[in-house]
Amino acid sequence: MTKLLKIFVILNLLVSVSSFAQEEDAGGSPYSIFGIGDVISFSSNRTHSMGILGTSLFGNYVNSYNPAALAKLRFTDITFSMNYGFFSTENSSSISKLSDGNVMGFNIGIPISQGSGWVMSLGFNPVTIVNTKVKINGKAGEQNYVQSYASKGGLSRLNFGMSYTFLQKLTFGLEYNYGFGEIKSQNFINFNNANFVTTNIKKELDFNKSYVKGGVIVEMGKIFRSITLRDFTIGFAFQSAFGLNTSEQGIYGSSLTVDTVNINSGTLEIPSQMSFGLTNVFNGKYVVSGDFTMQDWGNFSDITTPNVKLGTSYVAGLGVEILPSRDAYSFFQTMTYRIGGFYEKNFYQVAGQDINTWGIRTGVNIPMSEYSSLDLGVNYSQRGTTNNGLVKDQFLNFTATINFGELWFIRAREEDQ
Repeated sequence: MTKLLKIFVILNLLVSVSSFAQEEDAGGSPYSIFGIGDVISFSSNRTHSMGILGTSLFGNYVNSYNPAALAKLRFTDITFSMNYGFFSTENSSSISKLSDGNVMGFNIGIPISQGSGWVMSLGFNPVTIVNTKVKINGKAGEQNYVQSYASKGGLSRLNFGMSYTFLQKLTFGLEYNYGFGEIKSQNFINFNNANFVTTNIKKELDFNKSYVKGGVIVEMGKIFRSITLRDFTIGFAFQSAFGLNTSEQGIYGSSLTVDTVNINSGTLEIPSQMSFGLTNVFNGKYVVSGDFTMQDWGNFSDITTPNVKLGTSYVAGLGVEILPSRDAYSFFQTMTYRIGGFYEKNFYQVAGQDINTWGIRTGVNIPMSEYSSLDLGVNYSQRGTTNNGLVKDQFLNFTATINFGELWFIRAREEDQ
């Protein structure tokens, strides 16, 4: 009986995702109940403002996605990133709005030997975030009920990585990640009738695992000894799979008894991820970079979402960066300007329909001193649609990163270059 009740509760929640009415203190999107929540794709404010992860993008910045991209860092860079956003979710009959802020990462990049591209990085970065509260008024036969779903938490990682350039052409990077965190969710259905069983299903995901990232960037101009291709790079990145410990408990009660049942426990496997990117610099001023990231969720199994089909997700992004003028006559000419966009096919389907996301981004780098600067970015994105009874999310986010530069481990002759 408990199995049937559980399936009924979950099926009803997912079928009703298009007709939910959020409470006043509701948060997040109903889509974040799938998988491990909303995955945070943020490798730096520079790349984020260009709509990419920077799989092939060298530069004087700390990239927390592809460790090979660290190799051109000229001095020690300490970065702290923040985000504040406005969010709305709506269906054909209602809309809910909220705003929230969070830390996007704290990272340090330290050049050990500039000539060989030997750079070390340390960081703390969020992986996913979940903050959802949905309330549904429904009817089973002649009996009314109130169903509430709440989920909160997130996963984060501590990372340690290094890059190194071989033969001045091939740069490799490797990064160790220690992931931690938890996501707790509760699904409660109340019939307000002593003749019906009240159901409360609690689920907990615990993250306490290690995984690795690796990457390579190839400088094509040096490979083919071509002046035309001197600023053209190709990048690859890989993230290993990792597991999450999961437990699920059902609490079924009536006016006479309360029954607690351990429904399931085990490990959920999060699939590996691969990325490919291209970058070129035109006229020494215009940086054009794009990347494509893919992750196959087809083997991911989550018993709490039985009628949601999971498959391959991908993200394609393309961005442009305008570098500062070498002979700058005004403050605005010393700034770096960025713009880009992305398109994402999410890893889940709802009611047989793909849920896709698209967005446009822009940003600017403002120098504060010879080694320090401020990155600002704006993102507008949209996920899903109100067609076919589904839900549409809209995001307006403002990001800021403070970059503190220092000279560590750099010999005097390298400082003068």
